[in-house]
Amino acid sequence: MRAEIMTLRTNTALAIFALSLLILQALVLASWITGLAMMLPSWASSTALIVGSRDTPAAHPHAANLGHLICGVNGIAVFLLAGSSAHPWALWLAAPAIAVGVTLMWALRCYHPPAAANSAIPLFTAATMPVYAGTVILGAALLFGAAWAFDRTDRAATA
Repeated sequence: MRAEIMTLRTNTALAIFALSLLILQALVLASWITGLAMMLPSWASSTALIVGSRDTPAAHPHAANLGHLICGVNGIAVFLLAGSSAHPWALWLAAPAIAVGVTLMWALRCYHPPAAANSAIPLFTAATMPVYAGTVILGAALLFGAAWAFDRTDRAATA
C-alpha cells in the first residue's frame, strides 16, 4: 500500500512538473514569436495554481482569464491616470492599484490571486502600455487555454 502511494505521489509530481514546464515554455515561445516579454511574475504564480490546485475556484479558467484581464486593465488605467511623472511614486500607487484589482476580481466573481500583480506591474515597467496590454491579453489567453484543457481533462478522468 505504501509503495502504491509513493508511486502515485511520484507520478503526480512528474505530471505537475511537466505541465508547469509546458505552460511556461509556451509563454517563452509566445514571447519569442511576438517579441513581447510575456514572462510576467504573475504567470508563474498562475501556472502553479492552475496545475497544482485545479479544484479551487481561483484556478478555474474564467477566474484565471478574467482576473488577469481585469487587473491588467486596472494597472494600465492607474498608470495612465498617474502620468509618466508618477514613477518615483510607483510604490505609493501600487498598493491602491492592487487593492482595486483585488476588489474588482472579488466583486466580479473571478478571484485569481496571482493576477493582482498585474495591477502594479505597469507602474514598475519600462514597457509601453500597448506592449503591456498585448502581453496581458496573450498571456491570459494561453493561461485560459491551459486551465480549460486541464479542467476538461479532470472532468473526463473523474466521469
